Formats: sequence, C-alpha cells, structure tokens
Amino acid sequence: MSVSLLMLLLMPLIHYASPVRNVSLRCLEDTNQFLSDLNAVEPKAYAIMMYDSLGKLGSNILGGNTDRLGSYTECLSAKVPSGKFQGQYCKLQVQQEGFDYSIGICVPDSCHEQDITTFAILDIFKFKTISFVSPFPSLFTLNSTVSSVSVARCAKGLFSIDAFAAICLFVSILFIVLPITGTVYAAAVRWEVKFDESPSDSLPSANYGSTSSNEKDKSESKGDIRRNHYKMNSVLPVVSDDVCYTKKTFLGALDSTLKCFSLQKNLPTIWTMKSSKVVCSALNGIRVLSLVWIISGHTSQMAAWQNLDNVLEWKARVLKNPIYVYSRSGPFYLGVDTFFLISGWLSSRSLLNMVHHSEKGITLKVTLKYLCNRLARLQPLHMYSICLLVGLYSVIPWGSVWEISKFHLDNCRRVWWSNLFFLNNFISVTESCNGWTWYLANDFQFYLTTPLVIFLYTKSKCGLIILGTTLFLASFTVTALLSSFFRLPVASPSDTREMSTVMYFTEYYTKPYCRYGPFLVGVLLELFMYHQQAQILRNKVQASLGWLCAMLAMLAVVSLAYTIEDSVNSYSPAAVIYQALHRTLWAAAIGWIIFACQEGYGGLANWVLSWDIWTLLAKISYACYLVHPMLIILYNGLQETLMHYSDINMALPVFRTLSDDVHHRVGIDRAG
Repeated sequence: MSVSLLMLLLMPLIHYASPVRNVSLRCLEDTNQFLSDLNAVEPKAYAIMMYDSLGKLGSNILGGNTDRLGSYTECLSAKVPSGKFQGQYCKLQVQQEGFDYSIGICVPDSCHEQDITTFAILDIFKFKTISFVSPFPSLFTLNSTVSSVSVARCAKGLFSIDAFAAICLFVSILFIVLPITGTVYAAAVRWEVKFDESPSDSLPSANYGSTSSNEKDKSESKGDIRRNHYKMNSVLPVVSDDVCYTKKTFLGALDSTLKCFSLQKNLPTIWTMKSSKVVCSALNGIRVLSLVWIISGHTSQMAAWQNLDNVLEWKARVLKNPIYVYSRSGPFYLGVDTFFLISGWLSSRSLLNMVHHSEKGITLKVTLKYLCNRLARLQPLHMYSICLLVGLYSVIPWGSVWEISKFHLDNCRRVWWSNLFFLNNFISVTESCNGWTWYLANDFQFYLTTPLVIFLYTKSKCGLIILGTTLFLASFTVTALLSSFFRLPVASPSDTREMSTVMYFTEYYTKPYCRYGPFLVGVLLELFMYHQQAQILRNKVQASLGWLCAMLAMLAVVSLAYTIEDSVNSYSPAAVIYQALHRTLWAAAIGWIIFACQEGYGGLANWVLSWDIWTLLAKISYACYLVHPMLIILYNGLQETLMHYSDINMALPVFRTLSDDVHHRVGIDRAG
C-alpha cells in the first residue's frame, strides 16, 4: 500500500474527521510503511516487534485488570532497517461502557500525540482486520464497541529539564558530593596530622631527656623559618595582609564546611543509641512504629493508584477488612495523629523551657526564637526534599508508568513556593508539590497557636480551660459539619465515591481546623506533666484502669470505622460523630501511654518502646518521612508491567522502602 493509496482511503473520512488534515506527512509515510511491513506476506522483524509490544487483552478483567500496558522496552528497541524511524511508546485512554482504561501502542517516533489520536479515532492501526484498539467483549460490557478515545500520551523517556529543574539538580548533587568530599578531606587532614607526628619524633633519643644536636638544628631551623616568614610579612604592603586575611577566612570557612558535612562528624551523632534523660524515652519507639505504620499504608495506597492488575480485588479485600489495618495505617492514617500528638507535646515542652529561662516570661522575643527554631528544624530538609524530587525525577528514564511521577514533577515546578510558606494545605491541594508534606504545613500552623496557650497557662488556669474547651468544640463542630455536608467516607476514602474522596482530602484531611485536636491534646498533656514533681499515679489500680480505658478507646476507634454505615444513601449520625471525635480520642489514648511510661507504669510497653534502637531510628524519622513517598513513586514508576496484589507482594516493598530510607537518610542528613 503506497502513501497515495493510504491518502485515497482517508479522503472520504476527511469530511467527518477534519483533524486528518493536520497529520504530518512524515507520520503518514512512516505509519504506512509500518502497517505495510506488518501486513505483508512475510512481515518484517521490526514490525513484528512493534506489534508484539502492543498492549493486549489479559485475564482477570473482573478483578480490575483492564489496563493494557504492553512492553515499553520492546517498543523502543524496534527500528526500521533503513533507520528512518523507530518505535515510540504511547498510551491511548479509552472509555467503553463504564470502563476507563489505557492501551499501550507502539507507533513510529515521527508521529505526534495528536497524529496518533486521529489515527486511533479513525481506527487506522490494524493487523489484518484486528484493531490495535480492540474493545472489551460484550461479555463484560453492554456494548462491545469503543465509545471514545481521548488524546494519546507518549512516553518521552526523560522529562524536559528547565532552569528550575537544573537548579534543583545542582542542589541535589551538591549535597551528595559535600558529604563525600568532606569525608575524604577530614580523613586526609587526620592522616596528615598523624604523619607529622612521625615515629622518629616520638621515640626516646639516646640522650634520655637531653636534646640531640640534630633535633636542636631542626628546631632552630624551624624557628628561623617562622621568624623569616614573620619578617617578610611585616615588610609587605598592607593590602597583602588584607588578601592574606581574606584567603585565610575563606580557607577556614571551607575547612569548617567540609568537616561539618563529613561522616566523621555526623555518624557519631546519628549513631547514638542512648536516649535523652530529659525527654520520655518511650517517645522514640512510638515515633518509629507510627512511621513504619504510615509507610506501610503509603506503599499499599500508592501501588493501588496505578500499578495493580487486580485493584478491584484489593479494594474488596483490604478497604473494609480490619485485618488489613496495617496496610491502611488504621482507619486512614491514625499514625499521623500520633505525630500531631508528639509534636504538640514537644512544642509545649520547648516553649515552656524557653519561658523558664527567660526573665520576663513569654515575650515577643521568646516567641520569635521559638518559631525560628521550628523553621530551622523543618525547612532546610523540607526544601531539599523538593529539590531532590525534581532533580531525581528529571534524570530518570521513565517507562510505561510515567504519569504519576510527571504529575508530581509538574506540581513542584508550579507551586513549590506554597511549601516554602507552609500554605500547601490550602493552595492547590489536589495538585500540590510533595503532596504528603501537607502535614508540615499543619504542624507549623499548630505551632503558631502554642504561644497563646502557654500565655494563658501562665496567667490564668481558668482561661486555659475555657480556651482549650473552645478549641476542641470548634474543631469537632467544623469536622462534623463538613462530614455531614460532603458525606465523607470513614474507613476507606479510596472507595468508589470519587467526589467524596476528593472532598475528603481537600476539605477535611489536610485542613488544620479538622486536625487540631490531637496536637492540642499533646500541648495540654505536657502542661499537665511539666510542673508535676510528685508521682501522680499512686498505685497499680489507677494505672490498670487507665491502661484499660486507653486500650478500649484505641480498639473502639479502629473497630467502629468498619461497622459504622457511611454510604452516600444512608449516611448515619454515628458517622458524623465518629469523624469528629475519633482522631482526638486516638491521640488521648496514645497520650496515656506516654504519661504512664513517664510515671513508671508502662510495664512491657515501656520496655519495648524504650529500646535503644528506637533512638537511632527516631533521629532519621523526619528524613524518612520526607523521602519514602518519592522512593515508592520511583519504584512504581519504573515498573514495566502492572503488579499483582497479594499480602506478600505488598509486604516486600514496605521493607525495601524502609531499607532505602535508612540508607538515603545517612546520605542527606547533612543537608538538613
């Protein structure tokens, strides 16, 4: 079939499909050659490879295996013998009777996305009479014809690198090179010092206490050199002193910087197993275990977004089954509320210590120092993590599942500044940069309220009670009203209610007025514990009663999420009340554990949570929190085929992510 024949066949369709007029001639020629070579009596090898890489209908459609990715690598390796073109991997988004799925096709690389869309709509891509975009059989749908094909998207391999990506790449590489350079430099300096202290200098001489003539000569010659150097410097112009001073200052700063980033300086600090006696030792265990719980949930959730070939089976098995509470971090990320509790506890303690050492109590200066300390703790590593994502994702050769990574990369290019000002929980929430850092925005906004609470605490206990009650009631009321209005799901926001799921994240999950309860519990808990010198719990009966209440509260929070009716058609008042209270109730139960451990009634829980290993892991928990989602996205995005959900398949990536986090944290800790 010649180009003219292909054009002749297309001409009757131009009246109905005017976009054909915009298809490039080069694309027409190459597509014609590819289809001719494929449909020839003896098909050519490259054409067979391009067709073989096409996504085809698979099994387990009822389980959610609807996407047909094909083979990205095989498509790109197909080249026409003349070298005129090679395979280009593209995806067509297809809608058919409720099905919304993608099909990977391999086309000549001279074709643009609009060209491919036009050809797909006109059903040009065929082998014999079999269309590349073959629909699902009527066995699975009411209609066995494709209803619509949206614009094709073609994999570019590497994403484009603009000025912002170049800067981020430079910063990412800089803070990887600095620790390596600093480590080598520190080792070289240490070796030079040892070399200067040579064995011949340290060995006793034959004079046994007297100085040998050779040593005297050496000492005198060194003294002469120093004196001559001083004399030379004294007769040099003044400008030379300035230059020398500037040079010494620069070299001194460079020396300090390299040593600051060296492993010799940082590893002993990180690799400390003993916890501080000042802070509750159980906090480290609670922090680490909560983070592991969150990472487990993210691993399962992010894989389910795009990478499962049995996503419907995953939803049916996991979302409504309390046995899989580990893979959802509770009725949706209760581990985050544990972190809010710890953050409130530590923020209150930090400000109380500052006020204690201040002669004038809580002042503007103390408040600003308190907030600046928090900024210095959060922002350097936070902003570096953004640079790391943009830089890393810009140089990774992505395959057939590139959409999620490109989505995050484009978001960071567009709204990175919202992270800088901690506004990413209000601005562009569904398309935010490093979407998981909404927590940091909430955390800092909560920190802004702590000075007011502490101020009332120092002035009037009655005023503190009124303020605390008002804040709790305001948060509960707003959450209840939003839940009732949007009919927010309780246990599984990733259910079939697409609009409710979006509202869950944009209007409730990321908003500080809905998440303030656990933080306030932490603040008030520390205010209660701070000035208590005597033992509060008098006997084991009180402690046992407290433990029983805490365990029952945690059990109720988890179990009720799977029993309360929260469907759109029958959204119960119980769901509204649960949504308003359950996170604060969970935080109160965790707060009891901290309190009981501090009082000496922690028992086995305190023994486990106070293991020395938690101290090491707690020091790297913040970096693990920032890095682990981008590692999960990276792993999922480099897959060439869809993953199959099973318990073991989901467990292994969790351990892999934890291992990568620990190794990566050691490399970037100096950046923070």
